[in-house]
Amino acid sequence: MDLVFKTHREPVDEAFREYVRRRLDRVSRHLPSVGEAVVELRKENSREAAQRYRVQLTVNSNGTWLRAEERAAEPRTAVDLAADALTRQVQRHKDRTYRSGHAGRDRTRTLREPEVDPPPEDEEGLVLGRVVREKRFPIQVMSVEAAVEQMELLGHTFFLFHDGDEGSYALLYRRRDGNYGLIRPEGGFGV
Repeated sequence: MDLVFKTHREPVDEAFREYVRRRLDRVSRHLPSVGEAVVELRKENSREAAQRYRVQLTVNSNGTWLRAEERAAEPRTAVDLAADALTRQVQRHKDRTYRSGHAGRDRTRTLREPEVDPPPEDEEGLVLGRVVREKRFPIQVMSVEAAVEQMELLGHTFFLFHDGDEGSYALLYRRRDGNYGLIRPEGGFGV
């Protein structure tokens, strides 16, 4: 498994890289289809507490994204916690996949991201907030049930996907009552 390290002004020495590689070997043994793992390390300083390290581990297994994020006073401890959480997610994912009979299904079909024009310049001078982070990812063709599973594996409260049954984009979100909601655009937005 290849490791990609992303840090924010934190040097990563070879000993730390090897430590992370050893910790993630369990994940690659349980899920051999994972070719790459992204390791994000960030030092956090807060006024209430001493400095902490945040480690986020992300892997892609045939279109299924698994992610774990943990915080600890030491970076290796945060890696241990995140690797353990990721291993539990992998086992849960494998159990669901084999239980539901989806083991051989090809879930790697993706659509090209639509090109979006940049937003127009602010004409009225009204600014309610600003974009502080941007993520890009391939939109996957899947069923609503697969989207629920993917959203839960990622630990997100919403998930954008292309519904293969309806032939259009859909936004799945978790409601406050624990159920799910689905938003579908009307008119010409499908592919």
